[in-house]
Amino acid sequence: MFFSFHTRPVMTSPQGNLFAPAPAATHKLFFALFPDDAECERIGSLATALHSAYPGARWIRPDRYHLTLHYLGESDQRRDDQVRDAIQAVQMLPAAEPFAITLDHLRALGSPRRPALTLAASHVSPAMEAFWQALQERLIRAGFHRHIGRTFIPHLTLAYVDPEPALGQVGSITLRPTEFRLIHSIQGQPDYEVLGRWPIM
Repeated sequence: MFFSFHTRPVMTSPQGNLFAPAPAATHKLFFALFPDDAECERIGSLATALHSAYPGARWIRPDRYHLTLHYLGESDQRRDDQVRDAIQAVQMLPAAEPFAITLDHLRALGSPRRPALTLAASHVSPAMEAFWQALQERLIRAGFHRHIGRTFIPHLTLAYVDPEPALGQVGSITLRPTEFRLIHSIQGQPDYEVLGRWPIM
């Protein structure tokens, strides 16, 4: 007896099944401080002076320079419930006293395989620390305790560089923020979405 078997070719991609859905984009939510135009220009000039020291770096666009205050987590879509809770938490925040941040040294943070080259602060003023802690407390009460950091290292990412980068001396840059913002970003997309902004008086 003769049996004939007919099979369909299996079509695959390097990631597996050709017809599998594409991975969902990563959506991130965070509060941050942003330098003004003049401050961005000074930071950009400092970064340009470093290019020759980090030939394999991926440099950050100046309009994306920021100092993260609190990271609220990530998901496969924008979580409007989390946006609402974050905005409500800020509504009860006492007015922040003006403060300055002096970024005075290079620091490598994040993944050892592709660390962030950051411009960091050696000192946090009492006014800035009080503001950061007040925002921290309200976000924890709002349910963001899973991602909220317990320590604050003010830093601004300049580039992503090769492992174990040499960290030379740099000049200092002082920022004087006048507001903070709630930001939604999508990994791989160039622009930030500002969901709210509040003054620092």
